[in-house]
Amino acid sequence: MEDANLDLAVKMADVGRYFNCGQMCLGVKRLFLQESIADNFVGGLVEILKKKTVGNGMSKETRMGPIHIGSQRQEVEEQVEDAKARGAKELFGGERPKGGDFDKGLFYLPTLMTNVPDDARMTKEEVFGPALPVYTFKTLDEALEKANSSEFGLGSSIWTRNLLHANKAIDKLQAGNVWVNSLHYGYDELPFGGVKSSGVGREHGPEALDYYLEPKGVVVVNV
Repeated sequence: MEDANLDLAVKMADVGRYFNCGQMCLGVKRLFLQESIADNFVGGLVEILKKKTVGNGMSKETRMGPIHIGSQRQEVEEQVEDAKARGAKELFGGERPKGGDFDKGLFYLPTLMTNVPDDARMTKEEVFGPALPVYTFKTLDEALEKANSSEFGLGSSIWTRNLLHANKAIDKLQAGNVWVNSLHYGYDELPFGGVKSSGVGREHGPEALDYYLEPKGVVVVNV
C-alpha cells in the first residue's frame, strides 16, 4: 500500500524473492503495488538487483547462487519467455550470466517483470526461481481480488501502516498464513500450511498434533 514503509518494503521484497535464488515455498511469488508508488518502488528494487553479485556460493562476494537443477532453470526461463511473448516488460535480468564459472553452473540473473498479463505462466503458476512479476492496483479490494485469483494459497503479506487495511487483508486473503509488514518467517508455535492447491493440514503449533490423534465421540444418557 502507498502508506507503507517503502524503504523497508523494497528491501524485504528483494530478500523475499531472491534469497536462496528464489527457491523457497514461502518466497514472494507475486508483488502487487499501489499505482501511486509503483514506479519508485520498482526503481528502488532494480537498483538493488544491479548490485546483487551472482556466483559461487562459496565466494564471500556472492549474494545469489545457482538454481538447484537444470530442469528447474529451464522452467523459469520458459515462464519468463512466455510472459515476454505476451507483452510483459523486462526491467532487469531475464537471462543466464555468461562466461567463466557461469558456464559451469545453473545460474540465472535475478529477474524483474512488469506488465505481466493474467494469462501468462508467471501469473498462473508458481515461479520457483529468481524471477518476480509485478502488478499494480488502485484499491485494496482490487489487490485482494488479484491476490486471491491464484489457485495457490500458502503465504501472503500486506505492507501498510493502516490497521483497517491490515485487518481486512488478514480476513480476506485466501492463504494459510498472513504477515503484516514482515517477511514470510516461520515460527515453530505458528501453524504452517496452505489452502487451495497449496496443501491440506498444518505443521507446527498445537494444531499439528491433531493429525496424530483419533477423536472419539461419546454420548452418555440417563446414567
